[in-house]
Amino acid sequence: MAGRLDGLAAVITGSTRGIGRAMASRFIAEGAKVVIHGTQAMRACEVAEELGGACCAGDVRRPETAQSLVKTCLDSFGRIDVFVANAGLVRMKPFLEYDDASWRESMDVNVSGTLYGCQAAARAMVEAGRGGRLLTVSTISATMGQYGFTGYGASKAALLGLTRVMAVELASHGITANCILPGPVMNDMLVNLYGEERLAERKKTIPLCRLGEAGEIASMAVFLASEEAGYITGQTFVVDGGASAAGCYTMEVFKRAGQPG
Repeated sequence: MAGRLDGLAAVITGSTRGIGRAMASRFIAEGAKVVIHGTQAMRACEVAEELGGACCAGDVRRPETAQSLVKTCLDSFGRIDVFVANAGLVRMKPFLEYDDASWRESMDVNVSGTLYGCQAAARAMVEAGRGGRLLTVSTISATMGQYGFTGYGASKAALLGLTRVMAVELASHGITANCILPGPVMNDMLVNLYGEERLAERKKTIPLCRLGEAGEIASMAVFLASEEAGYITGQTFVVDGGASAAGCYTMEVFKRAGQPG
């Protein structure tokens, strides 16, 4: 169903690699115009040139970055219809060793970054009066315990509550807000986090016996950004191959696979 996002303009944070890049690629393939974001300007512009979008760089922890992202979208495309808060940070340490710097960094990037971006986008959407879509990206670690994910799990859990508040408060403006919860998705970060041996163990905790692909998360984002999802708001969508449904059944393997270091 090509063209589901024809005429729409979107901002996707953290879109120079991984899930964010897959989302940007799919959005553009579906007809949307997209602002590519990353922390490094050169990299963001390279990806934007490759995919065919605009670019904007900056630290999502800073409110001015959110303003720049929205301004870039408006200046480049004349509108903003979708904002995807995808940028995130993982700092993996055991609970008893989790330090203040790692905690603050996790909260600043994963929670504050999402808040600032969605606020800036929603204000522009309200002013335009055409409605819009806000998408946050959490993780299944927000709803189940995983070893070493103190800051990551806690900060990503906060996004579930934030998304529901946005859905309720912005509904009268025709703006929906939904949250995607990916399970383990194959990428360089996951390989570096677990290593090949633990990664093989991690696969055993997933009923479908494989890791997800970034494009599978992007497919959910396209659906939620499209007209087909117009009556859906304040919801969470798990895309994890059944990993969270397995629960305690796989906890021992899950523990071995999730230990850091």
